[in-house]
Amino acid sequence: MIEVKNLKKSFDGQTILQNVNFTVNKGDSVVIIGGSGCGKSTLLRCLNRLIVPDEGEILFEGKNILDKKTDVDLFRRKVGMVYQQFNLFEHLNVMENMILAPMKVLKMSEKDATERAEELLKKVGMENRRYRMPSALSGGQKQRVAIARTLMMQPECILFDEPTSALDPTMVDEVESVIRRLVDDGMTSVIVTHEMRFAEKISSNILFLAEKGIYEEGPAEQIFHNPKRELTRQFVYRSRMFNRKVTRRDVDLLSLNSELKSFAMPYGLNRKQTLGISYILEEILMPILQIEEVNDASVSLICDESGSGHKLIIECEGYKADTELAPEFDDMGRLLARNFTQSIDYYVNATGNWEVTYVL
Repeated sequence: MIEVKNLKKSFDGQTILQNVNFTVNKGDSVVIIGGSGCGKSTLLRCLNRLIVPDEGEILFEGKNILDKKTDVDLFRRKVGMVYQQFNLFEHLNVMENMILAPMKVLKMSEKDATERAEELLKKVGMENRRYRMPSALSGGQKQRVAIARTLMMQPECILFDEPTSALDPTMVDEVESVIRRLVDDGMTSVIVTHEMRFAEKISSNILFLAEKGIYEEGPAEQIFHNPKRELTRQFVYRSRMFNRKVTRRDVDLLSLNSELKSFAMPYGLNRKQTLGISYILEEILMPILQIEEVNDASVSLICDESGSGHKLIIECEGYKADTELAPEFDDMGRLLARNFTQSIDYYVNATGNWEVTYVL
């Protein structure tokens, strides 16, 4: 359906993408991943001609959409796009957002447009909010409406540009489930996402972008469990790791706690693990930061894909204690830590800093 040949794009003399080649067949779900600034969104926007590449071809159903004779409006009816920020018309209610484009562009009657809108809103679980204004919807609800609105144009393919990045973590699942149903129904999709577990579950093929192009391409099993190239291995490992440096002067325990839990939530964080994180931060980290010798501390969380062995690591820079019985650990702190963890490992690392690792 879509074939990209030798695509290149630069901005202000800086090459972002070069020699990009890949194919999207009908019914495929191609997921694009990579670090910040690697060109994921740029590539997706090239596919919809929102950005014009410097070189190369983008073939849709055998025709080069970069040809000056291409009817871009007609092409975009066939290849829809869902953005990060929803892009709903704030002065129109949900139903009005849904029927506006089909009536104006497809010349659909209001009756037919309304009937189709009803069907699609039901499909994304928004039928009971058809007359709500966008300001009265949550982020996840807005994104579900945006997806339904894209479907109103009867596209043959949909491009998703990080559709969950602007959402609260509690709302991510509802949008991902809608996209998953579309893919299961055979909708050809190209998805840019930073949600690795979602990428693994939904993809027929994954493109990992690095070094100004497609660094590695393959099925999810290869990319996430047996990557062939070093940068892919590093990226997959980092995608499961959260790290923050904190000091006694600027530590915000509530914010740090929330960030850790949000990061681990997609990896199946359970109630006991959630409580464990909270107690360790309050009963272990906070006392550590009161020790005069501690310059600052580093908090890391390495998530286990099975959800059963997340590792919470606290490293103290400038503190040389090498024993569990250091004075800052009162009996209550040790007891709480043990009750909510599988194991605890205290040691001095290669840089001479004291570390404790909790397996949740």
